[in-house]
Amino acid sequence: MSIRAPAIIAHRGASRDFRENTMRAFQRALELEVDGIELDVHATRDGVLVVHHDASLPMHHGEAVERVPLVRLSAAELAEFRLPSGDPIPTLDEIFRAVGDRATVYVEVKAPNVEPMVAALLDQHPEVRSAVHAFDHRIPVGVRAIRPVTMIGLLSASYPLNVQGVISGSGATMFWQHADLIDERLVQAVHEAGLQIVAWTVNSARHARQLAAWGVDALCTDVPDEIRTALATGPSGAEAA
Repeated sequence: MSIRAPAIIAHRGASRDFRENTMRAFQRALELEVDGIELDVHATRDGVLVVHHDASLPMHHGEAVERVPLVRLSAAELAEFRLPSGDPIPTLDEIFRAVGDRATVYVEVKAPNVEPMVAALLDQHPEVRSAVHAFDHRIPVGVRAIRPVTMIGLLSASYPLNVQGVISGSGATMFWQHADLIDERLVQAVHEAGLQIVAWTVNSARHARQLAAWGVDALCTDVPDEIRTALATGPSGAEAA
């Protein structure tokens, strides 16, 4: 049976190979020729968008450790910080410059009230294919209100009883759904509503094949090379028809 191949999106880069949300993870994803990369965005005190999952960082003061919110740090202060892997925290501008037109950048905005900054940065990089999504659906809708050409998506970690009710009035084109909460009926409902459905986070070959068979449009994964291979081959390792 022929299985439709969804797009492959590297979750925080190739995050099994290198520390997530670092330049090395994104560069590795680009080497693997993924269709897209997904990343998380916060803002510094002086309005620089940075790529990191958590809203705070552990700062060491002797033997004491303090969690300091990113929004309390300046870009210069953050530039001195190193993750346990030794990697710096990149800015969104740096990632956009590195990616160029090689893949779509899916920006998950985690910080509130940064929509103008996000829209301005997207305007600075017209060469980059990009889209914005968030759990707080007001954020991507807010970015699109400022920059109408922006493609946006809605993140979901619960099973929607009424897909049309969730997306109504948003202008979204993508519905990002937790992979464990996707079934064939939901895929059909999202498609009938006119949106694409993205499954996150898919690291199992078997699950990836099932989601592809249901018609999921994209798979967000920590292991993009493994998932691409899984979709290109059958369960026995033979090339898919």
